[in-house]
Amino acid sequence: MSSPPSVPTIPAIFVSDGTTLLTLWQVADPATATPFDRRANIGLHHLALRVADLDALRTVFARVQGYPGVVIEFDPEPIREGATTHHFIATMPGGIRIEFATPFA
Repeated sequence: MSSPPSVPTIPAIFVSDGTTLLTLWQVADPATATPFDRRANIGLHHLALRVADLDALRTVFARVQGYPGVVIEFDPEPIREGATTHHFIATMPGGIRIEFATPFA
């Protein structure tokens, strides 16, 4: 994944793989931001992105966990007991939860 240049007037981070572009907006004051409540709010609960395989998942995890302000909800693990699909979820600065997962077999 590459990151397009930042734009000083736009409080966001842009992440792209050359095909898809994600814009992750930063809240003005994280200390006073209202966290998302899936039972009380309308909006995005989380975004799930597929990665090619377990090696790719580990590579993405290593990169994401080192980014400032990212909170890892859980390390890569099977999506359920006995599953071959693995995933992890991270909360990005600003509160967006992103799940990265290998394909279902």
